[in-house]
Amino acid sequence: MTTRAARRRFRFRRWMAPAAAVLLLFTVTIVAWAVQRVTPADAQFLEPASRAGIGSGTVARRLAAAGTPVHRVGSSAAALSVTGEDATLLVTAPGYVRPARLERLLRSTGYRRVVLVAPSPTVLDEQRLPARRTGSRWTTGVADAGCADGPSVGPAAVRGDTYAATVPGAHRCYAGGVLLLPATGGPQVVLVGAADVFRNDRIGEHRNAALATALLGPLPVVWLSLHRPEPVEQAPLPPVPTASPERPEPTVTGPTYEPPPSATVGGDSGSRADGGSAGDGSSDGGGAPPNPLWSALPPWVWAIVVQLLVAAVLFAAWRARRLGGPVSEPLPVLVPSTETVLGRARLYRRSNARAAAAAALRAGTLRRLRAGVGDAAAATGAEALATASGWPIERVESVLYGPAPERDDELRALAADLAELRRRVLDPRYGSANEGTGRAGHR
Repeated sequence: MTTRAARRRFRFRRWMAPAAAVLLLFTVTIVAWAVQRVTPADAQFLEPASRAGIGSGTVARRLAAAGTPVHRVGSSAAALSVTGEDATLLVTAPGYVRPARLERLLRSTGYRRVVLVAPSPTVLDEQRLPARRTGSRWTTGVADAGCADGPSVGPAAVRGDTYAATVPGAHRCYAGGVLLLPATGGPQVVLVGAADVFRNDRIGEHRNAALATALLGPLPVVWLSLHRPEPVEQAPLPPVPTASPERPEPTVTGPTYEPPPSATVGGDSGSRADGGSAGDGSSDGGGAPPNPLWSALPPWVWAIVVQLLVAAVLFAAWRARRLGGPVSEPLPVLVPSTETVLGRARLYRRSNARAAAAAALRAGTLRRLRAGVGDAAAATGAEALATASGWPIERVESVLYGPAPERDDELRALAADLAELRRRVLDPRYGSANEGTGRAGHR
């Protein structure tokens, strides 16, 4: 492996780890948000009698304590049957109401106010409401009222979806989280951007309770709670003509059609041609119902999971491109010991650490003298070293135990003296005959 290839692989690994961590965090965040997201399909969602966290039992009890009756209905037909009195209609899932019936509710004279919880752009377009959605947040934000003609009760967590009016006369509050549309021959329509103000687990935060009471009271409340889309109305079929003496039954002259044997099951006249009964949605052969996990998450979550699995398989294949057991390889670079010494010396020089460098040189000299002489007392005694080297004892003490050098030339001279001292003591060629001699450049 060459040095360039090793550097390229190191750079790839250095960027691969942070990228994988960011991708994992992003995926976990999306999956956790999708799993914890509350939808109207939950049976406890904004139910006035529910004590669950996503229910609205606390709001209903507060309204009842204030003298505002709450009547829960489970269909748009029941909501349309309320006539003859002014009331407030709360629609917890506008997207689940039949468009035709929702249009009648928005123009009904039996209600003074209709509150829609987080209506989608599709609902706004179908009902031709003079409003548009301007934004949508992952988590509900808190905002102040910011309007004088609306429910100004203080900061509340209502900024989920934000709306803006397309006609004058509307009142936009809470940074678009609450929009009061002008009444044009029917009830006033109020768009609320989040269900948090009505939920039990969020009602005690900020001024959510006060805002929910202001939006629904003081008139009686009709609570339309749906957890699945209402079935679409089908047009009635025309009556089948019957034979009469004046109008005899026509005779079929062409080839007749006979159903295949598989069209009926067991001779049951109420069964359908596909094998399921007319009143249920079972599949052919009485198979098991579909797994609810597939519908629990949106399709893009499963797309991300499939992409991650494909990426994991490709990464595993890339890592396993070289088969076989591990083999020993020579080191890509051999660093001589002199380079290590020079590198450490440059660090000392850059930091002006003359005292530390001198201490390291003296400690190394004493360590070598102990290893060469064998007698620790003789190797560290100034008198014994003076005798062995032929230097005066004052010079030996100055070289080994003197003050730290203050300039670079003093440090170089100290290094030369330590090297000369090692040679005189450890090299047998040096003896007492060299006493008093030395190299002028080393003093």
